[in-house]
Amino acid sequence: MVPAARPSRTLPAPWWAVLTLPFGLTVGFATVAVPFVLRKRGFDMTVIATVSQVAQIPHVVKLLWSPALDSGPRRRTWYFASVGATAFCLALAALVPPSLDHRVAGVPLLWIYAAVLFGAQAAVATSGSAVLALMAVTVADSRRGAAAGWQTAGNLAGTAAGGALVAWMLEHLSPTMAALALAVFCAVAAVPAAFVDEPPLARRSAVALLARLAREIWATLRSPEGWTGLLICVSPVGAGALTNLFSALAPEYAPDTASAERLVFIVTGVLGGIVNAAGALLGGYVADRMNRRLAYVLFGAVTAFCALGMIAFSATPRVFTLGTLAYQFANGLCYAAFYAFVVELLGYRDGVTTQLALYVGASNFAITYVTWLDGYSYDRARAAFPGVPWAGRSAMLAMDALSTFVGIALLWFMMIRVRRLRARRIEASG
Repeated sequence: MVPAARPSRTLPAPWWAVLTLPFGLTVGFATVAVPFVLRKRGFDMTVIATVSQVAQIPHVVKLLWSPALDSGPRRRTWYFASVGATAFCLALAALVPPSLDHRVAGVPLLWIYAAVLFGAQAAVATSGSAVLALMAVTVADSRRGAAAGWQTAGNLAGTAAGGALVAWMLEHLSPTMAALALAVFCAVAAVPAAFVDEPPLARRSAVALLARLAREIWATLRSPEGWTGLLICVSPVGAGALTNLFSALAPEYAPDTASAERLVFIVTGVLGGIVNAAGALLGGYVADRMNRRLAYVLFGAVTAFCALGMIAFSATPRVFTLGTLAYQFANGLCYAAFYAFVVELLGYRDGVTTQLALYVGASNFAITYVTWLDGYSYDRARAAFPGVPWAGRSAMLAMDALSTFVGIALLWFMMIRVRRLRARRIEASG
């Protein structure tokens, strides 16, 4: 495989955050605004987690269409087109009220709502792949951590603050105004892509790209660096799944509805976006100065301790504020380390978009299944202990922490086995 030439002029690191804001806003719509809105409408936590999971499926399976981004047209062209599709779908989602009672052609509006969210996530997943590919082929190796930190900051700040902003708009603006605002935001954030100095790609047929996709996946699964990296991505370590459900959990920490709204808008939104971004920038800095895989695992352990800390205290607005902000800060650390180690693993490869989609899709799969497990644990505990008010939230927090620790244990076992196999091969060859 011939590496693609990297241009001498690259986009300054902070601009990667701006290009990622539409991605963060769209994910925030599904993971912050939707859980809060659905909880207010009386849906249980398993339904909320299911809708969130369905919306996130494109982030797992985008590998299937990622080869198209390596087919010849510039990736920034793909970026502009996918951001435009994202803006349209977000505007449409703002106009559809989620409900099981009202139907269109026999289908409840809740599932039409989920389908529109699915379309928005599919479009923005494509834009996210384009951004990561552009970053991988244009950023110098010495600046990968910084670029990953800023890109992650835009992702997480857009998810937290953008998701809370969407929730506020859906509650306080007319559907038409909310739809227009979402579309304009996406368009403005996409402007810096016009200044990316991207090396041109050779034109290739779709059949050849699909064949190469199969070869690349097989090569990845055969190489020690590739399959161990893939296992790290698909493990529950560093998933940060609670960020998808905190807004639905807020009413249990607030004395009334108005207080719950403030917790969602201010804590999980504005402040959450700030600490997410701060964690991402610090994580990117650290990832340039230590083993990036180890950093990712260690940061994942921090999120688990944050979840356990929330179990130890009573449900008050202060505990929610401190607990969620600590968790979101640790999640920012995880995301920056993750993108830094994946980009480092790939280097300046031709067909980098496909490789990125493989690893990022594996990571998003981990986020979706841990989110569902967290939501399911909440409802099962509430049903098993109906007289215990803290049973649901404690089960959710415990499941999130437990999945992380189990993942770390499995990765540690894997690392020991790999080292032993390497030692045996060296002895046999000597």
